[in-house]
Amino acid sequence: MRSEWFDVLVDGANVVMHETDNAGKGKTETLKQVVSKLKDAELRFFVLFDKGITRKCDEPSYLRKLEKEGVGFTVPGGKEADAYLLFLAERAYDCYVLSRDRFADYEQIYPSIRKRRIVYNLNEGQLEFKPGLEEVKNRRAPPRRPAALNVECSIEQVRRFLVLVTKSKIAKLCSEELLIERKTKNERGRIHIEAEFKEVFKNSEGRSGVLLVKANGIKCLDYKSKSGMTHLTWTPYKLNPTLGRLSGYASPRAIIMLIESDCIHIPLPMKEKRGSLTSLERACNGQPQAMLSTLRNA
Repeated sequence: MRSEWFDVLVDGANVVMHETDNAGKGKTETLKQVVSKLKDAELRFFVLFDKGITRKCDEPSYLRKLEKEGVGFTVPGGKEADAYLLFLAERAYDCYVLSRDRFADYEQIYPSIRKRRIVYNLNEGQLEFKPGLEEVKNRRAPPRRPAALNVECSIEQVRRFLVLVTKSKIAKLCSEELLIERKTKNERGRIHIEAEFKEVFKNSEGRSGVLLVKANGIKCLDYKSKSGMTHLTWTPYKLNPTLGRLSGYASPRAIIMLIESDCIHIPLPMKEKRGSLTSLERACNGQPQAMLSTLRNA
């Protein structure tokens, strides 16, 4: 399996919107330069985008290209990427954040952001970084194992996670009693449930390999992503089998989906909200120990 760690997480929307054209569209060229500089410096990076950024930039195809290459991801649900970006940088990957944003609302939650931030600037069309990328490279820790995950969550929360990562429309509409399996020719992309009793309720959707199953007496549920960047196993408690431990390692995309499905709760700044609260905000605000996961670099 592919190891997953990063030197730099990039605030994609901040970089794209740093300069705009006459129509008010963010210039993707700045992001292209940032990505090129990070590659030249041999720094491992991942770009997070706010939902809707493709409508605000001059070249949305480039953003989709980064996602297709596995080095970018757009956060779901119309949310800003800040909460995910800072959580991943501090609690999952222990890495730098490239952005001009000071993240003032998050300083009390993540006091190390002042040390983690790489500020970029365009000087006569040339990118400058503080600290410099060579300095960042020299400071980085030796290669690490992937971000380790060990959290308590319910089988229903795991089910919601699987619906999100498989994008199964049928599973989304079906009974909450049904779980998802996925058969593959090799280990990658495989979802397997070990149980005392298991019955296939509905066959796969097209070529996706997704099966809806009813399972009783679950012993474990094993998920492996197609990319090889995520491997998670859920094991139930003996005396309360609807709850259990989810452990393994995960990519940024998978961690964000775990947050969306409430398997992981992350802290948010306490401030006045506009409009209705998101599911993420409802789950975390007002809880003194909102950070319920134990993500760490192993």
